[in-house]
Amino acid sequence: MEYILYILRFLYRIRWWVVLGTLTITIAVLYATKNMSKTYTVETTLYTGVVSGYTIEGEVGGTDWAATTNTMDNLINIIQSETTLKRVSYRLYARNMVHGDLENDNEYITAASFREIYNRTVNRPDGKILISLIDKTNEEKTFENILEYEKPDKNNFIYGLFYWNHPHYSFGALRNIKVSRKGASDLLNVTYSSNDPGIAYNTLEILMEEFVKEYRNLRYGETDKVIEYFKSELARIGHELRVAEDSLTQYNIEKRVINYTDETREIAAINKEFELREQDILFAYNSSRAMREELERQMDSNTKQILNNISFINKLKEASSLTGRISELESLNSTNSVTSNTLQEYQNKLQKTAQELSNISDKYVAGKQTKEGISKSNIIEEWLTQTLAFEKAKSELDIIQRSRREINDKYIFFAPVGSTLKRKERNINFTEQNYLSLLKSYNDALMRKKNLEMTSATLKVLNPPTFPIQPEPNSRRNIVLLAFLGSIAFIIGFFLIIELLDRTLRDKIRTERLTKSKLLGAFPGKTKSKYRSYQVAYNLIATKYLSSSILRYFTSKHDNKPYIINFLSNDSGEGKTYMAKMLEAYWNQLGLKVRRISWAEDFEINSSKYLLANTVTDLYTPRKEEILIVEYPNLETNNVPTKLLQEANLNLLILSADRAWRNTDQVLFERIKSQIGNAPLCTYLNNAKLDVVENYTGMMPPYTYIRKQSYRISQLGLTAKSSTIQNKQI
Repeated sequence: MEYILYILRFLYRIRWWVVLGTLTITIAVLYATKNMSKTYTVETTLYTGVVSGYTIEGEVGGTDWAATTNTMDNLINIIQSETTLKRVSYRLYARNMVHGDLENDNEYITAASFREIYNRTVNRPDGKILISLIDKTNEEKTFENILEYEKPDKNNFIYGLFYWNHPHYSFGALRNIKVSRKGASDLLNVTYSSNDPGIAYNTLEILMEEFVKEYRNLRYGETDKVIEYFKSELARIGHELRVAEDSLTQYNIEKRVINYTDETREIAAINKEFELREQDILFAYNSSRAMREELERQMDSNTKQILNNISFINKLKEASSLTGRISELESLNSTNSVTSNTLQEYQNKLQKTAQELSNISDKYVAGKQTKEGISKSNIIEEWLTQTLAFEKAKSELDIIQRSRREINDKYIFFAPVGSTLKRKERNINFTEQNYLSLLKSYNDALMRKKNLEMTSATLKVLNPPTFPIQPEPNSRRNIVLLAFLGSIAFIIGFFLIIELLDRTLRDKIRTERLTKSKLLGAFPGKTKSKYRSYQVAYNLIATKYLSSSILRYFTSKHDNKPYIINFLSNDSGEGKTYMAKMLEAYWNQLGLKVRRISWAEDFEINSSKYLLANTVTDLYTPRKEEILIVEYPNLETNNVPTKLLQEANLNLLILSADRAWRNTDQVLFERIKSQIGNAPLCTYLNNAKLDVVENYTGMMPPYTYIRKQSYRISQLGLTAKSSTIQNKQI
């Protein structure tokens, strides 16, 4: 409660500062905001279709919430991007310069705003050039002229218009465009406020157009580049594929290859058949040769003469030639009628020649039998047969071996052809797969572009911006209220800081906190003029309380000595003499035998008698007084003997309420405490304000109704009766 009262008294003490300071600041803010500009807010809603839109495959979008959130963030960032806002700024400037009017407001810009930007434009060093950029008949042409004139130079007006701090066209102003998503929906809410209704409206209208263009450029730009890349790669690889296929076709023509696999399979089959036939023919060849040699060995000399007969040899050569031709024709395996007739003709000739050979051989047979008993005619016939068989086998072997050489040549021919064909086919296959892969990617890119077209098509301004005709509620009231509350907080805070830092004793709480001692009471100083007539009563009540506080310490005394009260102070001018005289007079009035001695009148403080005194009687001559009040010099420049302090019933340190508690005061206080030891030491506040004294004495006069109610509230006696408030001591 004590601290609550302290806070309330603190607020009461600075009440006029709070009231007058707050009124002054509030009135100043009211005056400063009397011409405060109005604010016009324009709002539009954009439907994106990101969450609930459909792709080209017909699937519902928005299932991937992370991707959806990312897309929505991208849309918001595109709207608020520097590039988009720059185009909005330049297009807005072009529109206002084309449609603005110096005298009349219109739906594009107010006359005041147009005069400001117009004067800013024409008063530039390059003002004539800037005005020449404005085509009053074509807003788009004006915008293009502005883009051409704009350069990244601080002296360029168009460039500076966006990057400096113009309230309508600068990047800082346009960044106040607020974009927010409505919950988890497809909708984006775009809001912009300005002091010009036309600028607020046209800014959002231009922003929606530029945003859609920027979005399409960004999305289509990426996809179009990818599509162009795939398209060029398809053309290049398609050309390579055609060249490779044409090369394969030309190679097949050059090598006369129709079907490499079937042809090589057929050659392998023929080669196998020739191998088998070669083995059979070689076996017949060797058999017929061995048989003929054996038969020639069994011939006698007369029979062997047939081998040297010219007619026989010619016929034999003819038969051998016919046998070779027949073998060649038979190796063709042809069913052609011409070949068959020729073969039959050769066979007839061979049969005829064989008969002629047989007739010639019969002429050389002299005997019927050889000496081994074998018929000579049979030997000749068998020899002729074997000779014809040998010639036939020899011819067939020659044909087969020649055919084998031809097949080997074909193997030599087809072996590199096969590897080359496989390499070309692998190259064609690789190129074809690459082409198909690129074709799929190209189709996917086209599909992506179609999806983007559908997405862009869903970007629709659901609620177009509307021209504001009424400004937003003015924030002046909020500013004034904020100034009112802020000034109260500032003033209270300022004085609170002073209160915390101030070391003036002033009241009970501060005195006890600074001195770290118990305050015995407070004595009033000079009162205000309206209560000056009550000064005597105040002093009497305070003196009575002082008397009561001191008499409690008169519990024992030394023999032949009175009760002793020491009045002390750290510095001169604390008021201890005044209080001592008031207390002396009051006790004398009560009939007590009281004597007051003072350092200034009754003893010499610089004498050895004082400095070495062991008892107070060393300083004066007793007269049977009951109470002795001793007033000592200030402790800052003088010393008080320890024995004199310790023999007193009470040592009372008088402190002035209107002085600061210095560090030296604390040092002196600690020193006096160490001197006194166990003897009583109390502090007493002098020159205190009336409310401080009332904390000890109770309510002081006058006892008016207002005073009673104020005192009751100050003591938090919120439900107490007023009759219990008045001090009954007087």
